[in-house]
Amino acid sequence: MNPYLQPSGFLGTGASLLADLTLLAYILLIVPGIITGFIFARRGKHRPHHKRTMITITVVNWLLIIFLMLTAYRYDVIGNIASQPANARYLMPTIHGILGLVAQVLATYVIFRMLREDSQVAAAKARGESGQALSKYWFKNAKTFMRITIILWLLTALLGVFNYLIRYDVLPTFGSNRGAVPAVTVEPAATRQALSTSEPGTTAEPGVTAEPGTTVEPGVTPEVIASATAKPIATAKPATTVEPGVTPEVTP
Repeated sequence: MNPYLQPSGFLGTGASLLADLTLLAYILLIVPGIITGFIFARRGKHRPHHKRTMITITVVNWLLIIFLMLTAYRYDVIGNIASQPANARYLMPTIHGILGLVAQVLATYVIFRMLREDSQVAAAKARGESGQALSKYWFKNAKTFMRITIILWLLTALLGVFNYLIRYDVLPTFGSNRGAVPAVTVEPAATRQALSTSEPGTTAEPGVTAEPGTTVEPGVTPEVIASATAKPIATAKPATTVEPGVTPEVTP
């Protein structure tokens, strides 16, 4: 069974149960934990509050990366990113993976330096060192590294949420190969009105066409002009038939 696909989740997006749990873990646990660790550091609670929070977040993140994110990337992205580099479904997880890896490496380095500092300071105290003599064991650039790590962590978490929404079609994607929906052709209103008002079996009469050469004045119908301007045609009288032997009467 592929944990990337089965069993089905409970958020109604078509994602697996593991993907849904991971999304909620980031929203409800990881991000609040990052913010809590930052608050501990700002208030000077570096030991043990800030250190334990950092270690917990880093370890949980590594587990999620190894057992879920790498599986998802190998299953869905790695075989398609080369052929569709502009597709958000494959581009966003790649950017998310790069930022997340950098953040995790920095976080792991910070934790290593914190643990090393604690062990060196403890050993120095056991040798009788104290005061400013212990400052040479401190991680002096810890604040800069921690700020960069927190920013990258938060960006990675935000991209992770967007990746979930894009992967399971909750948000529209750019650069995908989905076909465009054909446009709807709207029937003209005049045509629909004419069709709806015409009675069955009624044939519309054609309009009156003026004869060639006839000028139609505005407001006057061609029939009126034709009757007004046409001259009466003279009708020839029938020829007189002359009977044989009869001299026709001459009309002066």
